[in-house]
Amino acid sequence: MNQYFRSIGFSKTKSLQQMDRLQKEVLRNPDRRSVVSNSLNRSLVQLAKDYCKGGYGISIIGEMDSDGTFLPEYSFPYVIPGDYTYSDELLVEHLTDREGYYGVIDNINLSVIFFLQNIAAITGTLWRGALPVVIPVRLSGLSISGEVLLPVNKTEADIQYEANKRAEELAIIRRVRHGDSKTLEHMMIHEMDVKDTLDRRMILEDVLTIVDNSMIPYGLQGDIYDIIGSIVHITETENEQTGEQILLLDVSCLYYVIRIAIHKEDLVGEPRVGRRFRGVTWLQGMLLLDRPF
Repeated sequence: MNQYFRSIGFSKTKSLQQMDRLQKEVLRNPDRRSVVSNSLNRSLVQLAKDYCKGGYGISIIGEMDSDGTFLPEYSFPYVIPGDYTYSDELLVEHLTDREGYYGVIDNINLSVIFFLQNIAAITGTLWRGALPVVIPVRLSGLSISGEVLLPVNKTEADIQYEANKRAEELAIIRRVRHGDSKTLEHMMIHEMDVKDTLDRRMILEDVLTIVDNSMIPYGLQGDIYDIIGSIVHITETENEQTGEQILLLDVSCLYYVIRIAIHKEDLVGEPRVGRRFRGVTWLQGMLLLDRPF
């Protein structure tokens, strides 16, 4: 997790001593503080400090003891998602090694897993009862290595066809989730046909000239993906403390638009709207609950 602090402008913060100083700064002067308690007198605390207004920052998770002393457990960098909201059936899973959660969207052929940022809000909701099945969510990510690819050559008709196709695929996924076995069978046959077509084309063509966007799990950690997607918006920012240049790229990938932060020095190529981004990305998400992050 510590390697992704580079994505928000802390490329020179590497040693444990440097990380400790950074964490103490957040503890002294957080921009946001969220505290939730349960009937067993357990209090979970989440602090957040932005290093680019509305862009990205550092959050600390910990507990408050009986004397009112905050005991930090761990910290993580975050990127505040854009305004692209998705309402879908969502599974929330507790992390096994620390206080935190994964969000999981099951798209049948790919389960999208992401680290949830607003941990205190989720914990408070669970302590009060249960999360709803359908929860609005926004996605973001951090990348430490990326490249800009030229777009796949497409006509306006191709773009419209793909938009209609994505809407149709989402409708199919929802029917399959609700037990429509006939639709599942058709979906599996269609995927086999697509794979056969792709295999034939790859004999003579490079895969990056065929695949417009993709999300492939990367490594053993479930929330990291090798992402290819179209850039739909670019924001150039500066870390307010270090002065390092950070790019915020809104990337359209599969059914989502993901706001990805990457250090300007870590991106190969000139990003422009319409071009594609490819990079290994730690995927994050924010549930839109009644408590702020």
